[in-house]
Amino acid sequence: MSTDAFRERLTGYRSRIDKALLQIGKGAEPAYLYDPIRYVFSGRGKRLRPVLVFLTASGFGADEEETLPAALAVEILHNFSLVHDDIMDGDELRHGKETVHNRWDNSTAILAGDGIFALAFDQLNRLNDTSVASMRLFTNATLRLCEGQALDKAFETDDEVSVDEYLEMVRLKTGTLLSLCCQLGAVVGEAGDEEVDAVAAFGELVGQAFQIQDDILEIYSDSEKMGKSLGSDIIAGKKTFLTCKAEELDRSHWREFMQSLEGESLDERIPKIRDYFGKNGIVTDGEKLVKELSEDAISQLEPLPSDVQANLTPFVQYLMERKN
Repeated sequence: MSTDAFRERLTGYRSRIDKALLQIGKGAEPAYLYDPIRYVFSGRGKRLRPVLVFLTASGFGADEEETLPAALAVEILHNFSLVHDDIMDGDELRHGKETVHNRWDNSTAILAGDGIFALAFDQLNRLNDTSVASMRLFTNATLRLCEGQALDKAFETDDEVSVDEYLEMVRLKTGTLLSLCCQLGAVVGEAGDEEVDAVAAFGELVGQAFQIQDDILEIYSDSEKMGKSLGSDIIAGKKTFLTCKAEELDRSHWREFMQSLEGESLDERIPKIRDYFGKNGIVTDGEKLVKELSEDAISQLEPLPSDVQANLTPFVQYLMERKN
C-alpha cells in the first residue's frame, strides 16, 4: 500500500471516530455533566489509538462496524485519562483547546472524567461475543495506566530517576494503551492467544517509542504543532527521556545548567535546552532508541498473518514520521 493510500485510510478511520464521538451524550442532561463531556469529544485529537484498533482488527478479518465499539472504547479511555492528568499536572491547553478544568473548574472536570470512563464500558458492552474478554483486557490495562501515572507523579519529586526506570513508567503509561488497542483489535478479529500476545508486545514497544519521540518533539517541534507550550514538562519538573539521560551523563552539570535558566521565559530557555541536548548527544541517543524500539516492535509481527503485518508496519512508519 502506498503512503498516500495508507494516509487516506487513516483519515477515513478518524472521520468515523469523530462522527461517532459527537453522537455520544448528544442532548443528554444535566448540562453540568454532559457539556464538558461533549466538549472533550468535540476535540480534534490524532485518534491514533482507535486507528490502531481498526488496523489490527482488519488484519485479522474483522469489519469496521463490529470493530467500532472497541475503537471508541480506547479513545474514550484515553480522553478520560487526559482530563484527569490535566488536573494533576495543572495544564491549561490540550490539543490547542482549554483543558476542562481550566474552562470550568476541577470539580466539573473530575466528574466529567468519571462520566467519560463509564461511557467507555458502555461501548465494550456492545461487543457482544467478545465483550467479556475485551472487558478483562480493558480493566487490566486501566490499572496499568494508573500505575504508570502514579510513577510519573512520583518521579516529579524523585531526585534520581534512571533511564531504565523512566522506560518502565512509559511502558505502563503509554505502552499499555497502545498494547490494549492491538489486543482488542485482535480479539474482535478472533485471533488466537499467541497472536494476541504478539500484537500486545508490538503495541507496548510502539508505545515506548512513541513517548520518547514525544519527549523529543516537546523540545524540537513548535507550540502550534504540539498544541501546548514547548518545554513545559521539563520546566514543571516532569521527567522525560532527555532529562533522565542528561542526569545519567552528568547530574551536577545538568542541574547547574537548569539553575542557570531560572528567571528566563520559556522562549529564552528552549534554544539553550536544545543546544545542551544537542552538544551532549542526548537527542541523538533518544532518536536512536526510538528507531531500535520501532524495529523491535515490527519484529514482533513476523509470525502473524501477512494482512496484520501489512496494516501495522506502515502504522509504525507513519508514527515515526510525525511532527506533532
